[in-house]
This record gives sequence, C-alpha cells and structure tokens, in this order.
Amino acid sequence: MSAACCGGGFAIPSLITGDDKAQLTTSYSYSKIHTDVFSNGIWQRRNSTDASTVYKIEGAHIFADRYQAGFSLPIQTRNLDGAQGGSSTGLGDVSGQLGYEYLPDWNYSPWRPRGIGFISLTLPTGKSIYESTTGLDSRGRGFFALGIGTTLTKKWTSWDANANFEIHKSFDKVVSNSQNVGNIMPGFGNTISVGAGYNIGDLRLGTNLAWFNEDAIDVEGTISSKGSEQRYAAASATANYLFKDNWAGSISYTDQTVLGDPTNTTLSQSVQISIQKRWLR
Repeated sequence: MSAACCGGGFAIPSLITGDDKAQLTTSYSYSKIHTDVFSNGIWQRRNSTDASTVYKIEGAHIFADRYQAGFSLPIQTRNLDGAQGGSSTGLGDVSGQLGYEYLPDWNYSPWRPRGIGFISLTLPTGKSIYESTTGLDSRGRGFFALGIGTTLTKKWTSWDANANFEIHKSFDKVVSNSQNVGNIMPGFGNTISVGAGYNIGDLRLGTNLAWFNEDAIDVEGTISSKGSEQRYAAASATANYLFKDNWAGSISYTDQTVLGDPTNTTLSQSVQISIQKRWLR
C-alpha cells in the first residue's frame, strides 16, 4: 500500500524568469516505464509496456510589477499491457503558483543572478493509487501539497545557467475502499535541479540535472504498513527555438535511469514537445 506511486514527483512551478509579462505553454509528453527499483535497491526491468501521455497547459502572468501567478493543468492517458491492462484517461494533479522576484535584474552584475521565490499549491484532482482498484487510473499522488522554493537564473553572453530548489509538505488523507479503510500519511519532499544552456542566435541547446526526494508514506487502518523513502534523479537534454512574434518551441528528452541512487520508485524515459506564446512587458 505504501509503495511509490506512478504519479510521484512534485511539479516544479511554471514561472516567468525573463522579461515577459505573460506566457502560455501547451505541451505533449510521452513516457515509458523502463525499470522498477525496490526499497532494497534492487532494479528490475519491466517486461510489459506501461506508458503514459500527458497533455498539459501552463500559464503565468506578472502583476504589481514583481509578483506573478501561474497554473498547471495536465490531462493524462495511461496504457498498460497484460491481463490487468487497458487504457485510462483523466485529469492529473492541478497546481497553482504565486511568485515574487526578490532579486531583480535591473543593472548588470557579473555574478548576481535573478532570483524568484515562489509558493506552490498542488490539488489532488488526479486519482491516486490509494483510490484506485486496478492502478491503471492512478494519475496523481493523491494529496494536497504546499511547497516553497526559489529559482535562480543567470546569463553571460551566449551562456546561461539556472538552479531551482523547492521543499513541500504533503498532507494526510483518509481513504475508504474495498482494500483498506484508514489514514494515508505522507511527509516532506524536495526537488533540487541545476541546468545550463548555450545560445546560437534564436536556438538554445541545454541540459538539466534534477534530484527528487519524498519521505516514506505510512498507512494506518484495516491494513497498516510502514513505507520507504522514495528517491530518484533525472537527466534532460533540450532544444529551444524562438520564432517570430514571441512564439517558442522546444523538444526535450529525459532519462531517469542514468543518474543518482534511486530507491522505491519507477524509472522512466520520456520525450516532450511544447509550444509557448510570450507577451512582452
């Protein structure tokens, strides 16, 4: 009951980190589970196909000069092979963000980055593994979660760098189904990521490394169990291109099997394509 959920991983907020006043992004991603990693550290490669596609709309808007608000709305389809397989589509976990630019980039500095602090709220709009009878229709973590963090960005001529840190608290949940009646008790989690890019005119080539951690999830009720910490990392490569009229497109590849010391999780490989519209201040 307290194993890692297929929808694990706290979403990094959608934030405006440039000089725009608003942005709207639509994206499509395809991911396939490659390996299961158990709490004892043993890796087991999947013999059957467990794949997901996610359509996502994200937006952010500046207000009161240095404040901004944003949202993320995902629609997920999961396809699973085997006797218990099939396909299921529905809403994932919706999130909202409130940010403040506490380190503005008003004058040049060779070392000082632009800094944005944020608060993020995740809603359990996607059915969790604890509310699912088959696991196929599990599309979220199933908890309200409140997070705080910061994003730092810096650019030097053709090069740029970024770093992100956030910590969040997921709140207890009462469940009642055919398998268990009781309380599901998560804890804290955090995300740390660093990235860099090189710009060639309107083309940017970049890479990013991210580490995800979640406290153990304990279960008290008809079936009680102690969970294990969930930990994994991801490496990404991205290409972005800025078109006319402030339209931008990107394609990225992410692999969770090549970095870190994962435990109690599933490791996926994924491709994402996105289109973004920006409005200048």
